[in-house]
Amino acid sequence: MPFLSRRAKVKLAEQVEETINVNKGTVVMCEALANFQAKVEAKTAQVGINGLGYVGLPLALLFTRNGFAVSGFDLDPSKVAMLQRGESYIRHISETVIAEHVHKKRFQATTDFSHLREMDAILICVSTPLDPHREPDLSFVRNTVEVLTPYLGRGQLVVPESATYPGTTEEVVLPILEKSGMQCPIKPLRYGWGRRDGW
Repeated sequence: MPFLSRRAKVKLAEQVEETINVNKGTVVMCEALANFQAKVEAKTAQVGINGLGYVGLPLALLFTRNGFAVSGFDLDPSKVAMLQRGESYIRHISETVIAEHVHKKRFQATTDFSHLREMDAILICVSTPLDPHREPDLSFVRNTVEVLTPYLGRGQLVVPESATYPGTTEEVVLPILEKSGMQCPIKPLRYGWGRRDGW
């Protein structure tokens, strides 16, 4: 075995320790992913939809129709109250459908973001209006992620569903989450939303 200086030994020990820590992190992520996948397959995963507008509410109802319990989160107490009464504020969404899912306790709406701790998957469906330069205004996305962050924990899936440009997750969402100490692996999507055949 070649002679290693003290400095080289320390460097090697650091590299070995880093490799072990990375592998431990990978194992933890794999366990979290396996647990999440098992919950999805058993339809016991708790789904949180943040933003109950024209994207969020239909998405919430889609999950409930497919057997998942869904909690909808919104800052607007009047929207939440209407939904809890089984009423709709979106013309093409039937009050009967909302009332049925509320009655069966498959859907609930709340302004209490602390319930995010109970969610396995959190989908962000907030508005991204165009600014004067015809670029998406990401202030709602930024603010939402900052509001969500204190309630997030290990193993939760966070998915930005808001209409925006490619790279928003890596450039806007991820830095906010990581600033809070979270580790967030990201795999870029290569398929269109809801498509099975790719592009």
